[in-house]
Amino acid sequence: MPTDKQWLAFERWGKEHDSEIIHFDLLGNHFIVVNSMDAARELFEKRSAIYSDRPFLPSSTILLGYHWTMPLLPYGDRLRALRKGFHTFLQPTPAKEYRPLEREAVLQLLLNVLHNPEGFMAHLRHMAGAIILGIAYGIKVQPHDDPYVETVEKGLQAAAAVSEPHAQLFDLLPCLVHVPSWFPGVGWKRFAEKNHHWSTDVLEHPYLATKEAMARGTATPSVAATMTTEMESNGEMTPEGEAFVKQLVGNMYVAGADTTVCALENFILAMILYPEVQKKAQAEIDAVVGHDRLPDFSDEKLLPYVGALAKEVLRWRNVTPLGVPHRLTTDDVWKGYFLPENSTVLGNIWAILHDESVYGPDALSFNPDRYVNSDLPDPEIAFGFGRRVCPGQYMARDSIWLAVTLILATMDISKAVDENGEEIEPEQDYASSTVAYPRPFKCSIKPRSNAAAKLVDLETSDKMSG
Repeated sequence: MPTDKQWLAFERWGKEHDSEIIHFDLLGNHFIVVNSMDAARELFEKRSAIYSDRPFLPSSTILLGYHWTMPLLPYGDRLRALRKGFHTFLQPTPAKEYRPLEREAVLQLLLNVLHNPEGFMAHLRHMAGAIILGIAYGIKVQPHDDPYVETVEKGLQAAAAVSEPHAQLFDLLPCLVHVPSWFPGVGWKRFAEKNHHWSTDVLEHPYLATKEAMARGTATPSVAATMTTEMESNGEMTPEGEAFVKQLVGNMYVAGADTTVCALENFILAMILYPEVQKKAQAEIDAVVGHDRLPDFSDEKLLPYVGALAKEVLRWRNVTPLGVPHRLTTDDVWKGYFLPENSTVLGNIWAILHDESVYGPDALSFNPDRYVNSDLPDPEIAFGFGRRVCPGQYMARDSIWLAVTLILATMDISKAVDENGEEIEPEQDYASSTVAYPRPFKCSIKPRSNAAAKLVDLETSDKMSG
């Protein structure tokens, strides 16, 4: 069983065996990997009734306490209720109401980058946190080092550790959960015990801040405030009702921050490696928007190449190369293959979005032109499959497009140079975890011009004063 970048091994196995799906047995557990779009549509979408459950993952749900997160919930009434809540607030039409908040957060990102370009990764996390905290809780984050952003960052760091082989052992052999943490071979359990509190902190702390603001009469509009007010007026604010609200907004917070940051880090890496793409996108922005203002959502349809670039960001380096595992709830047969009940079914998003029969021999390259004037499907599966597709995808797309467009309009991104003036080649490796972050890399980010820097200062100060 490969322990590093499993999606690449699964892709290779599929090619070696000339099969769209592969099966392997690991300590008595059946695993099925889906490597093609046709197979993914057939199984995850057309047969979604039996492919929408989740396997039991005690490393995350019990040891780290993330049993309340939607990606890990079994398919049932609780999940359907939470997804319904997401749809109420995050479908395309209501999601557009959050665009002013997204713009304010991206403008703050630009300002932070202008003053401290070396800290761009931290600034991206701050931006994503500001958007989600504002929408979900009505919390206006501090310009730097916000405690709520730090809380979710620590929580996500702990959650990412479940990709380690020592953690996965608990998922393959759930009985190990009951073994004392001092027992040889289960040392990861001590890590989980030390970090378990983060799952509760993420769930409780920002919600408590909203409740306190409501009590003072200073709360700003948010999902948490709206749902709490509605439940209180309907007499539904029982302990169970409040737990539901916490879980709904907590899922917005956890799901939205990590994936958006990863996508934008991939974007910056792509601009370093493909400077001709950056120049082409900037030329389109200059021709459509000019130099007297910054782009906005109203320009989106007028910037087809930039839109294609945002799509390519999602395709080129998948945020979640293997998605989240599904569980097959009954025996099934597909193209003569017997698929046993209780199998863990993995959608290999990486393999599907790098299929050379679809994307050509340059599938590994970053090339937005592949989406311009073509019938190539959008990389929607980057957000999951079937009934488990990410319900926050519309807001995520908006945030990514706006950040990409405003960064391109105002910044030049290039390779960093060392003390001898030599260019530093960025590392192109990425983490072998559920969210595949690029490994830390250095780059140079500078304003395209003094006029661009002044526009950022002007618009940011206008937003802050407004």
